[in-house]
Amino acid sequence: MMDLIANHLTTSPREARHQQGFTLIELIMVLLLLGILAAVAAPKFIDLTDEAEVAAANGVYAAAQSAAAINFAANRAGKSLTQISSGATLADALDGGAPDGWSASGSTLTHTGSNNTNYTITVSSAESTSAKAQLTRNW
Repeated sequence: MMDLIANHLTTSPREARHQQGFTLIELIMVLLLLGILAAVAAPKFIDLTDEAEVAAANGVYAAAQSAAAINFAANRAGKSLTQISSGATLADALDGGAPDGWSASGSTLTHTGSNNTNYTITVSSAESTSAKAQLTRNW
């Protein structure tokens, strides 16, 4: 500690002036690097909305597949639930009904996302006594 104080006291004002802060060039280089990083990172964050919508639609599709399997198994076990044959019966089979923003029409469940992207789950083959409903997705 004493060496540090002694060193500071023996440094001339001229040397001390040269050791303070950053030069203008160093500051400009740091700002330039931050600008480049921001330009590279910004497109990644802009695309997150589309990726989130696709992930949410994939989640609804997986839930629909599970609901179809559970509905078929329950019917095989003698519970006599309504067989899945349309978008409406598929929505009813989902716990809580169709998710917010999804609507049943004919043989489909449909959601329109941002940028007017359509996400569609179709009952391509109705449930029978020997097979669960077959679902397809389109997005």
